[in-house]
Amino acid sequence: MRFQILNGFTLKMIMTMFMVLDHIAQFIPGAPYWFHWLGRLVAPIFIFLLTEGYIHTRDSSVYMKRLFIWSAIMFAGNGTIWLTFRKDTFIPNNIFFSMALGIALLINLEREEKNKWIIFLIVLLSTFAEGSLMITAMVLIFHFLKEDKMRLSLTYIVISATFLQGGFTYKNLFIENPQWMMVFALPFILMYNGKKGPNIKYFFYIFYPVHIWILFILGYFMGK
Repeated sequence: MRFQILNGFTLKMIMTMFMVLDHIAQFIPGAPYWFHWLGRLVAPIFIFLLTEGYIHTRDSSVYMKRLFIWSAIMFAGNGTIWLTFRKDTFIPNNIFFSMALGIALLINLEREEKNKWIIFLIVLLSTFAEGSLMITAMVLIFHFLKEDKMRLSLTYIVISATFLQGGFTYKNLFIENPQWMMVFALPFILMYNGKKGPNIKYFFYIFYPVHIWILFILGYFMGK
């Protein structure tokens, strides 16, 4: 279709820019709050591309292990920075762990002999990961409804609408509870053309934790 003009690389680059703005608002004192609005689009796009990676990878187990390794690296880095600067709260960001659990869930759901206890454990661990069960829901929607864009769109809109809570006021919708704005990721998903584009996957593995650590440290000194 004519409107399917974005490949995986282009989507990642757009969302990487949005992600940086979101994290600037998270860590840098005085940053514009509306940067968070753009950030609501980021996780859904990366989870969508995660499910694309799952169906195209040569070995889903290797894909899963790679994500778990990078999640461990990020946990270690987060902990080191937290101990170094003695902040009150641990850095909460680690989407690699959520992604690894998402791939683990798909692998186990698609096995002929399913182990319900392993699936339950994966879902339970997901509740403690960044994005919690929202990420789990997106993994399932984007994978199992991938070939039916109408059902995918409607289901995704419904999930986004569940965050419309607390009244339709500017303060509630745009300041206290802007997560519903993840719905605006849907046009980007529908513009995806199914092509991977340039392969620089390790750039994103490295860039994600490093930019968070840099912004955290900058925010620490700016806040002193």
